Amino acid sequence: MVRIKVVSFDPQRATGEEWARFHAYRRKRHVETDPNDPLRADATVEAQQRKPDIAWKELNFPVIDIDGSDEWIGWQTLEFARSDGPSYAENKRILWVWISLLPSYRRQGIGRRLLREAANFARERGKSRVVSYAEEASGLAFWKVVGAQDAQRDRQSRLNLDEVDWTMVEQWAAEGPARSPDSKLVWFTNRIDDEDIEEWCAAFTEVWNMMPRDDLDIGDEVFTPERRRQSEAGIAEGGGTTLTALTREEDGTISGLTEMGYFPEEDWMINQWMTGVRRPYRGRGLGKWLKAAMLLWVREEFPQVRVVRTDNAFSNAPMLSINERLGFKLYREGMEVQIGLEDLEAYLAKVPESEATLFETEDGLAGI
Repeated sequence: MVRIKVVSFDPQRATGEEWARFHAYRRKRHVETDPNDPLRADATVEAQQRKPDIAWKELNFPVIDIDGSDEWIGWQTLEFARSDGPSYAENKRILWVWISLLPSYRRQGIGRRLLREAANFARERGKSRVVSYAEEASGLAFWKVVGAQDAQRDRQSRLNLDEVDWTMVEQWAAEGPARSPDSKLVWFTNRIDDEDIEEWCAAFTEVWNMMPRDDLDIGDEVFTPERRRQSEAGIAEGGGTTLTALTREEDGTISGLTEMGYFPEEDWMINQWMTGVRRPYRGRGLGKWLKAAMLLWVREEFPQVRVVRTDNAFSNAPMLSINERLGFKLYREGMEVQIGLEDLEAYLAKVPESEATLFETEDGLAGI
């Protein structure tokens, strides 16, 4: 029987020794999940971790093998909407649960024991639905045994810039203003201008919540200027660059937007984030114009980049259509899963406590 100890990890107060253990664990997981991808530098990750989201609260719990070394062998994060945050009303019943373990510690009841503590936390905090995401076979199997519902199938796609039809991309960029002569393309690097941020947040909130959720039973997100500024600061302090493009109509209304993020440590890779067009302005090729213009900007500003990485739901047909014409190909897929708290507790009640891994806490889950 494996004996584990669960401790708390607070990025705001973590010691140098705790950060060293954190990075050692994430490197081991990186070798397993993304062995061919670049790894962000420690300082970059720490800068981002120290910038909490004003909308969502994260509680992090490293797992230690009591009879082994002091190295971390697992990790659990509980994430929930802050009661004073902009997304609380729509998401107050949701608890996101993230669990990972090193391969040699799987299938020994540790994940189930961690999940039991997460369920207790959900009950104490008035949460009624547990949501998670998995893409590794072990994680998918774990949630299937628990009885979680497959709620949304997601995909990561990648674009090899050496294989892009740049003539087509340039044509899309030219067709945009030709089809929408009264629309204007506007650019920002790292920071949305003060005079634009209120409307940008409203447009971003709108297009974010238009994304398909399939059976995923979660609420809308609200993006405020304060939340945006916090995100910008975290990326900048981590050495990253945010590229933002939007289209404005003749009356000044933002009709569409797209964003990408680059981190120097990732060198040859860049991240395509949100792209969306507000409903009244669809059907005019604005999405194609924005994506094409952004790719041309990346080619000019980051000539070393060879791969663009993006994520979508499989059900997001309009965006997948544009991506596939650009040359994006499926790289991996995963599943967002969910289970009602009562159903989760019913499953856990069938598992005798004596069969669970011996569990101790040191300012961990039981101390919340």
